Amino acid sequence: MPGLTSSLFVGLSGIQAQQSALNVVGNNIANVNTPGYTREVATLTSNESLVQGQASFGTGVSLNTVTSIRNKFLDLQIAQETAVQAGATDRYAGVSTIATSLGDTSSTGLESEIQSFFQGFQNLAASPESSAVRTSVVGDAQSMINSLQSNYQMLTQQRNAANQAVGSLVSQVNTLTAQIAQLNQQITASASQSPNNNAMDQRTALTNQLSQLVGINVIDGGNGQYQITLDSGSATLVNGNTSFNLQTTPGGAALDNFSSVQSVMNGTTVDVTGSIKNGQLGAQLDLRDNIYKGYQSQLDELAAGVAGQVNLLNRSGYAANGVTTGTDFFQSGVANGANGLPTNISAANNYQGMVNALSVNAAVVADPSLIAAAGVAGAAGDNSNANAMANLQSAASTVDTNGDGIGDSGPFSNVVENLVSSVGNQSQNFQSQSTTQQNLVSALQTQRDQVSGVSLDEEATHLMSLQTGYQASARFLNVINQLTAGLITQFGGTASQ
Repeated sequence: MPGLTSSLFVGLSGIQAQQSALNVVGNNIANVNTPGYTREVATLTSNESLVQGQASFGTGVSLNTVTSIRNKFLDLQIAQETAVQAGATDRYAGVSTIATSLGDTSSTGLESEIQSFFQGFQNLAASPESSAVRTSVVGDAQSMINSLQSNYQMLTQQRNAANQAVGSLVSQVNTLTAQIAQLNQQITASASQSPNNNAMDQRTALTNQLSQLVGINVIDGGNGQYQITLDSGSATLVNGNTSFNLQTTPGGAALDNFSSVQSVMNGTTVDVTGSIKNGQLGAQLDLRDNIYKGYQSQLDELAAGVAGQVNLLNRSGYAANGVTTGTDFFQSGVANGANGLPTNISAANNYQGMVNALSVNAAVVADPSLIAAAGVAGAAGDNSNANAMANLQSAASTVDTNGDGIGDSGPFSNVVENLVSSVGNQSQNFQSQSTTQQNLVSALQTQRDQVSGVSLDEEATHLMSLQTGYQASARFLNVINQLTAGLITQFGGTASQ
């Protein structure tokens, strides 16, 4: 049967276990405002019993583990939805940047410049023999071209900025994945002793940062390690203690010589540019390769529609002398084809490069009398062709928007309005998506805090309970000490105080 000495060890184990558990509660209270901290719980277990004969005697208590209270499913959800939210926010910011310029309704805005250009032909129809009006038509055309090219250049600058952001974001992704792999190693190394809760909290925080940058899937392995892949599954970023880098390389003509993003794993390189959709990286790739480029394509199509339609009419009419014919109003530095457009620019690539190539024919700039206002040879003062060119502004099917070489959209003013409306609608859609996702992420974080966050009321309850346990163990030790002292005195010894 256990004696008083064994009872001393039982009481001591109670004090030590309660004190250790009190330290856990104190750490929770100290970290109540620490971002990313996960509440810890001390697990106390009864020590193995001492068996003597047919009797079993308890030997006290021990602190078994200190466990972080976390909901892995919520953590993974937060990472996934954060990537969607970050992507929508960056897309909204990117589209908002260009909305003001493309939607300019002032006298220098694109829509006003196109209206002024066709209004010039109306003025010419009213005064077909006026050299001043002809000169004004040339000036209006040049102003329209400047507006097209300035908007196009603005989009090019935004694409360049997005391309630079891609390189920076890839570097940040690689830094985070390397840190997560190191934490995986620390967590595995301590698993045989006790969970490394601090390392787990750090890893969760870094994973959330990573999800801001790129869409990811996170698999929590049975050994406590994270395996992280792109959300498309096209590349592994972290596998246990190893991280695999992304890299950027020139993408060639298909990407307008912008950077492609590639995964490098075990000596194998895989292009993952098209499979990255979420996070800031997905947003910048989308802005660069689709959204901004799409707006540029619409400007090229618009420029091709104006140039081609005006050229066909101008080359079929007659100059002020009533004789000269076959002159193109617009030129691009190379010969125009039968459709009035440069032979090196076609519907096959959505008339790419038309805006930058466009200019008023140098011959027309030098001699505005070459503007073919007349539709009949030798008919002085005839304005039928000038009227036809003015009427293009309200004509249907003047712009080819589907790349089949046939006009399917118009009038020109409607095409511009549709472009402006498209930018505005896209901006609103991304803003709405960003707000919705932010609300979702906030709701998930609130759920996580309810599970993993520190509640001071709850910790106060634990504190009182552990304090009571500690005091009871101390009183028990005091009783055993008194009994031991009495026993020693009874048998003639001297009890130490």
